Amino acid sequence: MKTKKLGQKLKELRATRGMSQEYLAEESRVSLRTIQRIESNESEPTGETIKRIANALDVPITELTNSGAVTETSDLKATIIYLKKQLSKTNEKPEIKVFEKFIVLLERLKDKDLSIEQTESIESYLRYLELEKIPSFNNEIYKQKLAKLKRHLRSKLGFVPNNHYTTWTASFSLSFAIAFAIQSNIDAYLKLSVASVALFIVGVGIFIDMRMRRLERTFSF
Repeated sequence: MKTKKLGQKLKELRATRGMSQEYLAEESRVSLRTIQRIESNESEPTGETIKRIANALDVPITELTNSGAVTETSDLKATIIYLKKQLSKTNEKPEIKVFEKFIVLLERLKDKDLSIEQTESIESYLRYLELEKIPSFNNEIYKQKLAKLKRHLRSKLGFVPNNHYTTWTASFSLSFAIAFAIQSNIDAYLKLSVASVALFIVGVGIFIDMRMRRLERTFSF
């Protein structure tokens, strides 16, 4: 690839992560002089050097070698850094609460053992949200973007909140069973039967939640 494009891409990625050249050199085990020469377009690194730099930046090698602009929310890690910067600039409690929720959600995603396809889908959607274009501290827009991301995780990636099915089945079946049980003109045996069915439905919800956890499809929203 052209050295100029690599140098610019490296600068952009390093900036979005708040890394100095010295820190990147230490993390990648690539000499500071080499980092400086790449960014100033004085040399084209070997494949091994690019690999070490990509690992230190926590990005795929293709992120360095492909053309295209790097935004402040180009991937999970960069978006977390961006939101933390925004959080540090406000003292308003509603804004702090929204930023913290957004950051916690993304950090939990980053810590999960996501597949390549899941990661690409999430990062593509983050770029679509264009968080860096939101006017400063527009709390309502950030809340809307957070809600959209949650819907994307549910509808496109199949994530569900922790104990989702247990909560849903319990709220429906138990409330129905209680309402049925307080009726004085219904046979006790029939009431017991309805209660048993309600407990069975809750058991199904628990079973589904256990299965979703094994598949790592549960998530704390």
